[in-house]
Amino acid sequence: MTVGFRGATALASSFLAAMVLVIGCGGGGKHAGNYKRDLYGEGEVQMKLGGDGMVELTLPSPRWADNPNMKGKGSFKGDTLIFAADTAAAPCQTSEARYVLNQGDAGLQIAGVGTDACGGRRAALVGSWQKA
Repeated sequence: MTVGFRGATALASSFLAAMVLVIGCGGGGKHAGNYKRDLYGEGEVQMKLGGDGMVELTLPSPRWADNPNMKGKGSFKGDTLIFAADTAAAPCQTSEARYVLNQGDAGLQIAGVGTDACGGRRAALVGSWQKA
């Protein structure tokens, strides 16, 4: 009887350890892909979202002709994409910025949590996205 109990305990412990590893992973991989959306009637914005938190945005060129491309590295904590304060990466990135991602049947929803000192990034990210 003792052997059976130990075996069940070892199996349960292994399962628990595996679940901790899966849950503890960033979670960004499920959101990774190429997306597009209308930017408030100004044209289409395109986004490449990497599972590692790399975000590449291509903004509509008539409105954003001087800098139509934005690139930044965030990190995922579950469904939250976090851009750390890093003025070396972007001069406007003076404080942390957070975005919550929700993948649904209609596409990807991104909502800003708090403020983002990089207003252009916030304007481009927040909204409903469709797979490109």
